[in-house]
Amino acid sequence: MSTTPRVRAMRPADLAEAAELLADAFVEDTNLASFVPARGRRARLRRFFAVTGEVEMLTHGVADVAVADDGAHERLLAVAWWHPPQGPGAPASRAWSWHELPSAVAVFGVRRLVAAARSRLASERARPATEHWHLAYLASRPEPAARGAATALLEHRLAQADAQGVGSHLESSSQGTVGFYERRGWRVTGPVRGPGGRRTTAMWRPAGGARQ
Repeated sequence: MSTTPRVRAMRPADLAEAAELLADAFVEDTNLASFVPARGRRARLRRFFAVTGEVEMLTHGVADVAVADDGAHERLLAVAWWHPPQGPGAPASRAWSWHELPSAVAVFGVRRLVAAARSRLASERARPATEHWHLAYLASRPEPAARGAATALLEHRLAQADAQGVGSHLESSSQGTVGFYERRGWRVTGPVRGPGGRRTTAMWRPAGGARQ
């Protein structure tokens, strides 16, 4: 069996597995998880990522997966979801579309929905005004077979950004991942303050990566 990660576009058939992987990665100690009730949190996050993947990423975004070939089958090792560069006249920031709102209520609950929406809009406002790639979500399986899969996904899409001469932006809600991104050319640009004292770390990578 080959465990060398192979990067390809995410397909609709990958969505359930990708949503489960992302839910497992974001279920603890993340900004997103802090808005989701503890009871049934993993299942709620699976629903969140399944709907976001279908309504947003497979339609308007760019979704990549890293897979390992196991004979005639593939196993998903990591997933990266991006918003591609948008020029002038792009739609205004919004929390969720009408298609996503019923799911958002089910995921966050009525009491936490407003705070989750405020956090999402704060993140939108923190994005640079210039054209850029936005890394929305990145996750990989916590196992030896997935080693290097997340890096392969980043290198795949950043090569395109570099060729375009376009930078990339992300927010990290975990200090543990800041160094990972810094080693790949991002630099901290400041905190993004959300409701209830929450904060994430905004990071920017110019085309070609930040120089030391």
